[in-house]
Amino acid sequence: MMGLVEYLHPALEHVNYKRSDAKLAVIGASFVFFSALCVVSAVLSTLSYTYRNLRKKEKLFWNLAIVRGAYGIFGTVFGLWAIFIDTELIKDVVNATTPTSYFALAVTVGFFIFECSALLASDIIYKQFSFLLNLHHWLSLVGYSLLMVMDSPHYFGTCGLILEMSTPFSCICWTLLKTGSAHTLLWKANQFILVHLFHLRSVVECFLWYKTYQNWTRVWEAMPLPMFLALYIQLALVTLVMTPYWTYKKTIQMINPVDWNFEDSEKNKTKNGSAKKDN
Repeated sequence: MMGLVEYLHPALEHVNYKRSDAKLAVIGASFVFFSALCVVSAVLSTLSYTYRNLRKKEKLFWNLAIVRGAYGIFGTVFGLWAIFIDTELIKDVVNATTPTSYFALAVTVGFFIFECSALLASDIIYKQFSFLLNLHHWLSLVGYSLLMVMDSPHYFGTCGLILEMSTPFSCICWTLLKTGSAHTLLWKANQFILVHLFHLRSVVECFLWYKTYQNWTRVWEAMPLPMFLALYIQLALVTLVMTPYWTYKKTIQMINPVDWNFEDSEKNKTKNGSAKKDN
């Protein structure tokens, strides 16, 4: 069966992805692509009145939202392929690999290197730390990096990319908030889709647990211990903590459009503005 990467470029199907230099080349190209996309976003967004009036950290968040949205589309497409179309990875959920899975996971490592670097720099510069966001992204970077080193388990790693299906809509949600469109029909439609996509994330997470149950003997006997720990610690956190929390927050946000990423800053601005008026 033709792999998904062959639709991107036929040569990608014939790369020897087991070679370290091939993996590093794709990871490096991915990092450069997402970094360049962030720069292009920063340049083109200056044409927007809304963007020019954002604070510096909000501008960074805006550009990161563009990058995350692009990766979210990528992850959704490759995740859908792994679950519904690919017939090779399911043959051995621990050790089966394909050129498509190698390419998808190498691009993912490149993205999370960019994402974690940007997140770290932002936290240091602006002295603001999001525990859940950092935990999720750093665990993802470690997990997918181990997966590329150990070449296992591509099935779970590639299927898990579909969890990014909510990311583009989260990014649209935030940009609509910044443009003052929080009460438009577009906002309501986007939030409705977003909340239901978080519900679907829970379905996918249960699906991955079910596939683990179906293949438990193989998983227990053949999966490298570091990869086993990285996969199931992350899956447990996402299933029991992160997705339920984000589903709750997005549901509340659908009813009360508030940007909680900068909620404290907005409150401080309001207080300072009131204080000035009183004086």
